[in-house]
Amino acid sequence: MDRTFTPRSGVFLGLFLVFITFLLTTYSSFSYGAAGEGSEQSIMMTRQVFSGTSNGQFKNLGGIGADASGHIYVVDLTDSKIEKLDGNGTLVTLWGSLGAGQGQMNNARSIAVYPCSNNLYIADTDNNRIQMFDSKGKFLRDWGSPGSGFNQFHFPQGIALDSRQGNVYLADTGNNRIQEFHGNGSYITGWGSHGNGSGQFDQPEGITVDRSGDVYVVDHDNYRIEKFDNNGTFITEWGSHGNGPGQFNQPEGITVGTSGHIYVVDRGNDRVKVFDSNGTFITEWRSVQ
Repeated sequence: MDRTFTPRSGVFLGLFLVFITFLLTTYSSFSYGAAGEGSEQSIMMTRQVFSGTSNGQFKNLGGIGADASGHIYVVDLTDSKIEKLDGNGTLVTLWGSLGAGQGQMNNARSIAVYPCSNNLYIADTDNNRIQMFDSKGKFLRDWGSPGSGFNQFHFPQGIALDSRQGNVYLADTGNNRIQEFHGNGSYITGWGSHGNGSGQFDQPEGITVDRSGDVYVVDHDNYRIEKFDNNGTFITEWGSHGNGPGQFNQPEGITVGTSGHIYVVDRGNDRVKVFDSNGTFITEWRSVQ
C-alpha cells in the first residue's frame, strides 16, 4: 500500500531547548544562566536572547548546531538562511535563500557540524538532498535526489555525524530508513523499512551518534527510540505511547550530552526526557511556555 509522507509544518522549539541544554553542559563559555542540566532559568534566558526577526534572531527556527570553537549555526526557515553566531549570540555571518540552487534551501530541518573541520551538513528537506558548507558559508558540495533508491531521499528530516570518522547519518523520513555516507557524500550503507518491528520505522525524525559510534533514532509514529551500532545492527529500543516516564507523544529531537545521557524532545507532552545510553529513564522537565 502506498504511503504518502507530508512533513509537519510546525517548528520544533523543543529541539532548540534540548540543544541549548547540550551546549550549556558542553561549552562553559556559552551560558545564559547559572544552572546545570535542564535548567528552566537557562532555557528562558536563551529564548529571550534568540526570539525575534532581526539578523541574529529567529522567527521560525529549524536546525541548530555548534562547532568546536563554540560558534552556533541556526537555520531560519522563514528566510531559508543559516545564521552563524558567536557564544554570546552575536551575529557573525549569514547565508542562503529560498530555492533549489547550490547554497539555497527549502525547509532545511536539521544541521550537523563536523568538529575536525567545522564543515556543516544540512538536511535540505524539501529539496531532498544534503548540502555541505564550510564554516564561512562557502558551498562545498551536495548530494541526493527525490526517490527511494540509494542516495535518494523522501523528505529527510534528521542528520548527524560520527565525530570519530566524519560519517554522515541521515533520517530518510519518508522512506522509513537511515542512510549512511562518507563525508564526501559517497554511500556506505542503509537500513530500515516501514513497520513497528525492531529495526523498522514509522517516520524516523531525530538522529544522533554517541562517542562510541552508536546511533540513536527517534521513531516518531512508533513512539520510541531505537539504538543501533554504526553498521545499522539493532541493539535495543525503548518507549511507548503515553505521558508517563519513558513514554512519548510526538517525539522529535534527540542529542547526546557530554555525560552520555540521551536527551529526547517529547513534543506532544511538552517535555524533554533524559535517559542513559541503555534507555533507562533518568529525569524530565517541561519546556517553558
